[in-house]
Amino acid sequence: MDKETKYKKTYSLKDAFFPLLIFTILITCFLFNAGGMLEMITCLVILSFIFFVWMGMIVGTLKGKMQILKEKKYIEKMNPYIYYRNLPNNFGIGVTSLLLDSTIENDKDIVAVILDLCAKKYLRLIKQNDKYVIQVLKEIDHHLLSNEKYILTLIRNNDIKNINYQEWYNYCMQDGIDLGLYYHKEIDIRNHESPDDDIVKKTEMIHLTISVAIAILIFVVSLFNVHVLVSLANGIVVFMLSYIVLFIPFYFIHAFTALKYIGDSVKDENYKMTIENHLKKTEKGVEELHKLYSFKAFIRDFGNFVDKKAEEVVIWDRYLSYAQVFGLTEEIMESGYQELVDNASFQIDHIENIHLDNIEIESSSKGKA
Repeated sequence: MDKETKYKKTYSLKDAFFPLLIFTILITCFLFNAGGMLEMITCLVILSFIFFVWMGMIVGTLKGKMQILKEKKYIEKMNPYIYYRNLPNNFGIGVTSLLLDSTIENDKDIVAVILDLCAKKYLRLIKQNDKYVIQVLKEIDHHLLSNEKYILTLIRNNDIKNINYQEWYNYCMQDGIDLGLYYHKEIDIRNHESPDDDIVKKTEMIHLTISVAIAILIFVVSLFNVHVLVSLANGIVVFMLSYIVLFIPFYFIHAFTALKYIGDSVKDENYKMTIENHLKKTEKGVEELHKLYSFKAFIRDFGNFVDKKAEEVVIWDRYLSYAQVFGLTEEIMESGYQELVDNASFQIDHIENIHLDNIEIESSSKGKA
């Protein structure tokens, strides 16, 4: 199972590795003249095709990622908050993860959801030897979002290890849309005109005109030295030679135009998929994202707040799951507060040690919710 689930599969720079490998092998064969003329021309055509497709993939993906990064930096720059000490909202882990970067990290975020449901008193998680046992404490109710109900139902049925991540993602996305945080927007890209018959005819006309011009020039020059019939013969021969010689560069012009069209089409498609893979945030979503960024800053600097009382640390049973989403688990665990992992909601050793393959559902809890 992939680590990440996204709204729509998009090309990434990793996808360019295999074409690049083929490109490298072929260029090596070409440079070392591994075959005859026909093989070299075939190799060159394949090389050119792979190059244009490969560059289209990279340029389109990078263009989309740069636009997303620019938008993210702008949102961060406009953030009116420095620290946000309280949990900004009750949207839950799945919606929060999508609001941050339109992506769910599967196992990592599932564990975070389980801890969050523990903090909400629907579950309890206890470490027993080398396993982590889930106890179901509370029935599913209207206070949970649909994506949380989905996870809790799987836990109740002891089926959490067989979770359909795309289905869970869809629940998370729909919850965020219902909350007015973001939406999926398809973008329109301009369609490149394919090399049509008019361009081909214009190129052929230029090809013919140049050949005729050279032939006429030779004919006129020859008139000063030889008989008119000889000059005419010279012009005809030069015309044929010019047309044949110029056929090669004009053929490559046609080929280059066609390959450029393919490359531009691939670039636009990758750009489109990259942008559409990023959920569009609403005004409310941007405001909540500002709070999340500031909440993340507070969690990151948690160890620097020396005025914490014991009862203040206990509330972090709710915050630890968000530290997981923010990628700050290690920093939080280094703070040394045992209450972070041993409290009324769960008793664990370290969040990074919890995986779906070492989680068990308490038998008495199955079918309880």
